[in-house]
Order: sequence, then structure tokens, then C-alpha cells
Amino acid sequence: MNLYGRFVVTMEKYYFRCFAILALLIFTTLSGCISNDEGNQDSNGDYPITDGSTQIEQSSGNIRIAGSSTVYPLATGWAEGFREEIGSIQVSVASGGSGVGASAVCSTSNDHVDIGSMSRTFKPIEATLESGTRYFSCKPSDIVLTQMPIAMDGVTLIVARGGDADRCIQSIGGLSVAQLRWIYSDWSESDLVYSQFGGLDLSSVTPNNDDDGVREWKDLGDTSDCLDQEISLWGPDLQSGTYEYFGEMVFCTKCFAGERDYPVEAFASQRGNGYQNSANDNVIVNGVSQDGAAIGFFGYSYYEAHQSVLHSVPISANLTHGAIDGIEDVIHPTISSIKNQTYFPLAREIYLNIDNSSWAKVLPFVEFGYSSRGQEIISEVGFVPLPESIFNEAMSILDIHANNESETSNEAPTNSNEATSNEEDDNQEG
Repeated sequence: MNLYGRFVVTMEKYYFRCFAILALLIFTTLSGCISNDEGNQDSNGDYPITDGSTQIEQSSGNIRIAGSSTVYPLATGWAEGFREEIGSIQVSVASGGSGVGASAVCSTSNDHVDIGSMSRTFKPIEATLESGTRYFSCKPSDIVLTQMPIAMDGVTLIVARGGDADRCIQSIGGLSVAQLRWIYSDWSESDLVYSQFGGLDLSSVTPNNDDDGVREWKDLGDTSDCLDQEISLWGPDLQSGTYEYFGEMVFCTKCFAGERDYPVEAFASQRGNGYQNSANDNVIVNGVSQDGAAIGFFGYSYYEAHQSVLHSVPISANLTHGAIDGIEDVIHPTISSIKNQTYFPLAREIYLNIDNSSWAKVLPFVEFGYSSRGQEIISEVGFVPLPESIFNEAMSILDIHANNESETSNEAPTNSNEATSNEEDDNQEG
């Protein structure tokens, strides 16, 4: 006899037992829903995969992106534009940092995403470079990825518009990479000068240094616009690719990476007005804009959106002297200087890293990004379109995947015409 018949025959006798079973089933169903919600967190357990407001369920038809807070405005811009054209495919975008993007796209758990957005390339502990220059094998799993450069960005140093720091920097003609290192490094001034991996000329970097051990704006210039104020430091947190990139470009690269036999160099978090950081770039905007003695950094798009309260700092590439004494030009971050990479060394590519097994699903979205409308969105949200050579490289990679759309292999595609390696050179090793 089926369950319904048994229930009818014995309804009175087993009424309370059936009620109890029904209650248990309801509880179990609700528990399953809660469990699924919890499963949509990243590997660090600190955010749900969302589109900014509503939690998105896992589905074979949805495209899931997570990672860099720098890339987030462009990823969401593309997602919104794509939805307008292809309303049947849902794209969810979550922030959290480039480290989160690397972890989520390489994960085989519920937090796995189709695309990990990053403002830096992979660390050796995250993924290994495979054939060509844009294919990586995840270290934690057997997932193979394609790294697609999508736009150019400039790590932008910012101060409160019209504040004390702004007036000081304008009066001394900008800052050099060496001066940024003096400002942000946790090394002592002695180490910055005399260490094997130091080499700063403090008579040029801080020509008005009073040797009181406090890093003040007046140390940088003998001018009435540089006041006796300790410099306040702001920037992204350690999950951010922008944090990593700035550290690699400004500090001794291998010291910042903590490589064996190199003294560790890090952001100065222990000083009086030491490094304050956040995964939320709007926190950095508020921190710097409300403190005239502060300096901070993040991606160019966030500066573009807040120029009314922030001013960008022009940078010289000199590694040992102040901006005024170097032979290098002092360059403002602009669309032009970022695209032609004269804003050196702080101009960089940003990426979408795609799980190769997801190409059949994500291909229309990625093709939209490289379409004329997708390229318009790059500028609309404050990024810089790729130089022609890098754009053509990206299109060649896209063509490979378009021609192999039906394949589900997790092996990296090969192309005998791939461009030569674009890996970043080590910086400031001695």
C-alpha cells in the first residue's frame, strides 16, 4: 500500500507521529537552505558571492566572478552591460581582493568561481605558469586557467585636495619612488641608506631632515608649505593586488616578498601614524580626504571618481634620489600616461583569470568585454583601454577559445604564435 493509503487507514492512530515527522521534514529543509547560503562564502569565509545587493544561487547557467576590489568597478560595469544585451545569463560579481580571486577560481569547493579578477599576476604559491604566457595551473587543485588582460590601471598616490600634504608635494615638484619608499617603508633611515638593499641618498630624498626619527612632511623640503606634521599612511589591505604591486615596485622586491636571505621590508604599521589599510577603497577615500597630512594609494578609477576631494601625486621613477634631483620626468597618472606606460613603474595590467572548463559558459561575456561597447565601459568606469599590442594578444587568445568552445578539456590551449613573456622584472634587488 502506498504512503497515502496507509495514512488514510491509520490517520487517527498515527496522527501525532505523522505530525512529528512533518515537523522534522520542515526543519531539515530549512537547514538545507541555510547550509546552501553558508556555502556561498569565499575560502576565507568573509563574503557571499553577490552582485552587490542580492545573493546569487549557484547554477550551471550563472557566471560567477570574485576578486580584486580594483577590478570590481569594471567587472560590474561589464556585467551590467552584458545583462542589457543577454538578459538570460546572470553574472554575479564579488569583491574581496586579488588573493580572494586567486583562491576562489582555484577552489574545488562551493566557493569556486568561473572567473577570478586580479590586479596582479599569480604568486608562485597560487598557480604555476604553463605553456605560453597567459596560462596557469592552480597549485591547490588541477584547475587550469587562462589569464586575460582586460584594461590598464595606474596605482595612484592621493592626498586631500588643497590639504597640507597637497601643498607640500606641489611645492617640491612631486615625489620619487625613493621618497615613497622612505614614506611607507618600515625600515629605519639607516637601513634605507646603508643596507645592501637600500641605497637611498637621504640628502636628496629628505633634504630638510631634522633627524628626530619621525617622518614628517617638512623633512621632504625646506619650504613653508611643508609643515612639521607626521605623515599619515593609507592604502589597501594585504589581500589586495594593489597592495602587493605597490610593495613590489616601491620596496626591495625580494625583501617585500620575504625571500630567503633577504631582510624583510614591509609597510610601516608600527609608527605613530603608521599604515592604515582597508579592503574597501571608499574607506581609504574617507581616511585621506579628512586628513590633510595623509597620503594613500589605490587604483586610478577610484581617484577618477573622487577628484573633487582628492588630488593625485605626480611620480618620478628615481629609486635613490628625490624627484627634484632625478633625471626622470615627474609624471601625473592620466589616461595617456597609463596607456603608454610612461607612468612608470605604477602603470599595470589588470586581469580576468578564467577556469578553462568554464569557457563554453563565459565566452559570450568575455567577448562582450572586448566588443566596442565593452571597451566604452572601460573608460566610463575610470580605467584605460589596453595598448594595441596587448589588446591584439588578448584577441588571439580569445580566438583560440572561441574555436574550441565545445571542448571541455582542462588542458591549456597552445598557440605557436603566442607573444613572448610579459612577466614583471624584479625591482630594487640592490
